Order: sequence, then structure tokens, then C-alpha cells
Amino acid sequence: MLAKRGQLGFIEFKYFLVGLIIGIVIGLLLIYLGRTGVIPFTIPYACPAVVAP
Repeated sequence: MLAKRGQLGFIEFKYFLVGLIIGIVIGLLLIYLGRTGVIPFTIPYACPAVVAP
């Protein structure tokens, strides 16, 4: 029988990692779409080559 101690921390850590990975992917996607002009906003500190109107 496996001990039940410490399982909640492991489950929360898995959710943290999944959220972190999803957040990074979405952030990079938004930066890419903003730089190429697909979506009409810029992030000046992340995209310094793009001049804000």
C-alpha cells in the first residue's frame, strides 16, 4: 500500500508546471502575433524593433 502523505504537493506541482508551460506558450504566441501585425497591439518592452503608432 502506498502512503498517502505528500501526494497533494505532487499533484499541485503538476498543475503548476502545466499552467507555467501553457502560459509561456500563449505568451510567446501573443508576442509573435503582435510582432507580425496579425493582432493590432504591440508590447514595446518585448518587441523593441516594432515602433508603436
